[in-house]
Formats: sequence, structure tokens, C-alpha cells
Amino acid sequence: MDIFNQLTPEAMAEAMTKRMEQLLANGSDDVTRLRKELEKTPDDAEMWFELGLAYNQAGLQYEDMAVRLAELQYDMEHEGEPLPESGEEVTLHVNVTAVRPLYEESLKAFDKVAELEPDYYGVACQKGIVYGNMHDLENAEACYLQALKDDDEDFTAAYYLSIVYGDMGKADLAEEYARLAEKLND
Repeated sequence: MDIFNQLTPEAMAEAMTKRMEQLLANGSDDVTRLRKELEKTPDDAEMWFELGLAYNQAGLQYEDMAVRLAELQYDMEHEGEPLPESGEEVTLHVNVTAVRPLYEESLKAFDKVAELEPDYYGVACQKGIVYGNMHDLENAEACYLQALKDDDEDFTAAYYLSIVYGDMGKADLAEEYARLAEKLND
């Protein structure tokens, strides 16, 4: 039996809140491990790259948990009430700006990789992903374009660029880069 099934909604909300605070304060366990490793080998570009990935992942974990917590709090506040009628929307308010420091640490780690090894593959694309997670579409676009300039066969950059252009309302460019991503993926 899953231990979480035994928790009251209030206890689950408290546990989720504590975990979110831990993520903001220290990042994930991977972040902690990689930080310790980098104390021993501060010029290891690969380790910095992994740290950038770990911070980004911690940010995504935080956001996912924030949504789940908001849903849980909504359920607790509306216990016993009927669900909204078909077509009626429920809006959950989640403070996604709270996660920004994790994404900023991710960007710093990727900048360190570029400083140590300017030609390290994948940095521009990963920075684009982080900027996308931050909803900074202009910087995400610039990073993906740089990734494609560095490697004109970078399927991932083309794919994410199509999503960014879609989010920007640039349907023609979104379709163009979606076609390119499909072609590169063959």
C-alpha cells in the first residue's frame, strides 16, 4: 500500500509544501550531488552541463508539484461541492515565478559550460528549453536559432523552435520548423 494514500489531504499538502521549499532552497538530490562533485572538479564542463540539466529538472518538479498542490487545495476548499457543469472552467492560481531561481541557476550552469568549452554540444538548445520553461519566448527563440546555426541538423532545436513560434502566434514559422524537425527526425 502506498504511504501517500494513508495521508490526510492536509498532511499531503504540508508534505508537498515542504518538498517545494526544499527544491527552492537546495534543488534536487542530483543538484546537491553535482554541486559536491564540482567542488572537487570545478573545471569539468560535463559536470556543469549535468548541473544545468538537474536545475532545470528541479524547476519542472517544482512546477508539477505546485499544480498538484493547487488541485489538492481546490479539492479541500470545495469538498462536497458538485463539480462545475460541463463547459465551466476552474482556474487554479499557481505562483510559477517562484521557480525562477532554479531556472536561473540552470542558465548559469550552462553559461559556465560555454565558458569552459565554447563548442560544447547542446548548450544553446538546453538554454532554449530553460528559457521556454521560464516563458521567455524571445530568448528561447534566439537559443534555438543559435543551436540550428551550430548544427543545422539539430532535430530537437527545430522541434522546440516550432513550439516557441506557435506560442508566439507565428503559425507560418511554427509550421516551417515543425516540417524541418520532421525531416531531420527521419
